[in-house]
Amino acid sequence: MKKSALHKRLSYRQAKFTVIVALLLGLIFSGIQIAIDISHSRESMDDKVQQVIYLVEESAVQAAYNIDKDLAERVVKGLINHAYIHFAQIRLDDNSVLSTSDTPTYDDSVMSQIMEKDRRSYAVPLVTVFEESPVGTLIVETDPEALSHDIFDRGVVILSTGFLRNVLLAVCLFFVFHTLISRPLTRLSDSLILLKKKHHADQQIPRLKGHTDDELGFLVDSFNELWNSRNQAEEALRSSEQFNRDVMNSIGDMLIICEADFCIYNANHNAFQTLGFSKEDLVGSNMRNLFSAAQLPKPLAALTSDANLVHEVSLEGQLKNLKGHLIPVEIKARRIELNGKTYILALSRDISLRKEQEARIHHLAYFDSLTSLPNRSHFLDRMHQVQSKSLQHNMYSALLFIDLDRFKNINDSLGHDVGDKLLIVVASRLKEMMREEDTVARLGGDEFVVVLPELAGQQESAALSAQRITSRILEVMAKPFHIDQHILHISASIGIRLFPDDDNDIKNIVKQADTALYRAKSNGKNTFHFYRPSMQLLADQHLAMERALHTALEHNEFYLHYQPQVDHNFSIIGTEALIRWQHPEQGFVPPDQFIGLAEETGLIIPIGCWVLQQACTQLAQWQEQKLCPHHFRMAVNISAKQFDHPQFLNMLSDVINRTGVDPNKLELELTESLLVKNMDATIIRMDAIRAMGIALSIDDFGTGYSSLKYLKQMPINQLKIDKSFVMDLLTDANDRAITETIIAMASHLQMDIIAEGVEDAAIMGLLVRLGCKHFQGYYFSRPVSAENCSQLLQVQKLPLGS
Repeated sequence: MKKSALHKRLSYRQAKFTVIVALLLGLIFSGIQIAIDISHSRESMDDKVQQVIYLVEESAVQAAYNIDKDLAERVVKGLINHAYIHFAQIRLDDNSVLSTSDTPTYDDSVMSQIMEKDRRSYAVPLVTVFEESPVGTLIVETDPEALSHDIFDRGVVILSTGFLRNVLLAVCLFFVFHTLISRPLTRLSDSLILLKKKHHADQQIPRLKGHTDDELGFLVDSFNELWNSRNQAEEALRSSEQFNRDVMNSIGDMLIICEADFCIYNANHNAFQTLGFSKEDLVGSNMRNLFSAAQLPKPLAALTSDANLVHEVSLEGQLKNLKGHLIPVEIKARRIELNGKTYILALSRDISLRKEQEARIHHLAYFDSLTSLPNRSHFLDRMHQVQSKSLQHNMYSALLFIDLDRFKNINDSLGHDVGDKLLIVVASRLKEMMREEDTVARLGGDEFVVVLPELAGQQESAALSAQRITSRILEVMAKPFHIDQHILHISASIGIRLFPDDDNDIKNIVKQADTALYRAKSNGKNTFHFYRPSMQLLADQHLAMERALHTALEHNEFYLHYQPQVDHNFSIIGTEALIRWQHPEQGFVPPDQFIGLAEETGLIIPIGCWVLQQACTQLAQWQEQKLCPHHFRMAVNISAKQFDHPQFLNMLSDVINRTGVDPNKLELELTESLLVKNMDATIIRMDAIRAMGIALSIDDFGTGYSSLKYLKQMPINQLKIDKSFVMDLLTDANDRAITETIIAMASHLQMDIIAEGVEDAAIMGLLVRLGCKHFQGYYFSRPVSAENCSQLLQVQKLPLGS
């Protein structure tokens, strides 16, 4: 606090006010006094003039009676010598002037003009004792100028003495005010400034000397009392704040105080330490920024949105620290009203350790402590879920019950440590080879189970899928295990149970899978067994076919048939090479029974290569015999695995070079599955094939998941309408609409279109009307041998007799 300027000080303003008031009062009273004096002067002037006239009246009578000019002259001159008489004259009774005298007037002041109205004229009759009638008249006129001078002089004296008196009075009052008021107030102000600078709680304003019992003394005492009360309140508030701060900081949890808009108002030390924020960074920010999605949980946000919700809310969430790591917390929040403002108290407890313990307890409750695989409880829960979904979706699932062969010998001979490590590696191998939706669990000892959910909608297909997976497990288990310095060889026996069926009790399903396991062990181990004999028979047949398929190429059991393709004029424009299998024991095996198995086992690669080699060899013979029309093409089916093989393009080029076939007469039929995976690589490979001159066709178009976006980018020559759409073309409006759409799309993309499965003239006629010009089906010819196809090529018209 700085001192005020002199002209702003209270003492200066008091003195200035006193002087002004004193001067104004002095002027007023002096003016009144002058006005009274003027009135008195007028009366005094009249009295004095009448006295003078009275004194000279007798002499004037004698002068007039005796007509004595000398005496009259002396009388009038004596009169005008008086200060107030301006004019004197003696007239005789005949109105003649005996003597006259006056004084000249030079003052033309304002005061003279004002006093001009006070000019008086006296006419005194001169009467003798001898005569009753006057002998003359004495005329006297007063002089207001003399009166004005007299009044002015006295007014100056009055004003001067009044001004001096008022100045002295103002000085006295200033001294009194300064001594009694201003100086004590200045000392009081200086004490306040000093008190503010030092701000000692025990310091007070000293009492003013001489003002102990007056108002200033009472003011000092009252201020000291207020100052003590204020210091006590400040100390209490400081103590309370420190206590609250200590209480807040002593809380082991994070305490965050927010305003109604969740802007952070304050927090305790544990909040700053746990979250990693400084007080400057955290206070003032919004609490929603501490949550992972930068959005408040609904229960927390409801504290301010619902006016009736004043109770405590509890929730679990995750707070984000300075480094962006998420901390699991349990939050208890409450809304409070303080001084008309709303605050949110959020007590957040770090439950990371509890979550870890819960996860640990959950892991111990549902997972095997050795292998970390699901345990029996988790496995049974999973079985209930899979069974419920399988029933809902009408799908078959499978349970594989696995037991390691000769594990007890390893445990007994090498010790439990080696046995435990072996179990860990076995669990790892099982997990690696299973799908994400499959469940691998350990029931105890060397017993494992695998749940295969929703394998197929048909029981036979599900059984075959379960068998393939089981065979892979047996292959993996047969590989050596490197445990420490030991190389261990074990095998496994597996029991398979498909579900759901008539008996859907989970315990019974597990028990029946266990029964199938021991049946497998009794059959020599290192094998599997289905619980139901019919499934086991199907598995045995499938396994036998897989073994026979491995030797079919070596024993020349495959051969090709050719089905002609015609145009709308019934002229042969090409053929499709179709593989056949003549099993030495089972006889003719339809392609749909072994092609899928060849795909699964990878045998489709050598089989596909053989088909391409044989088809190109036959095409080269027909070219040499000049049986191929000008636009003739032979179609050969290529599987997705064969197409994706790294050496497929090299193999294709080698076959063409070895057989000498014209690549322009070769057409590769690809499945739609190629159009839904690795589009860029597929298009590059197709471009390479087209660069050789080979045509490309999409087989069974409309049954897969073709991407029309990529179809227009692919170098496709032809689309083949699947026979499932063609067979019911005359009766099914949907099939007709789909067929018509495919034909229109192919025409728009400038692709050829061919329909397979044409079995009568009515279907062909409708296809022609829809815009299709190429056909294949039993109406023209069944698949025939190369010799019979050669004869058909010589005829060039199908069906025969058309």
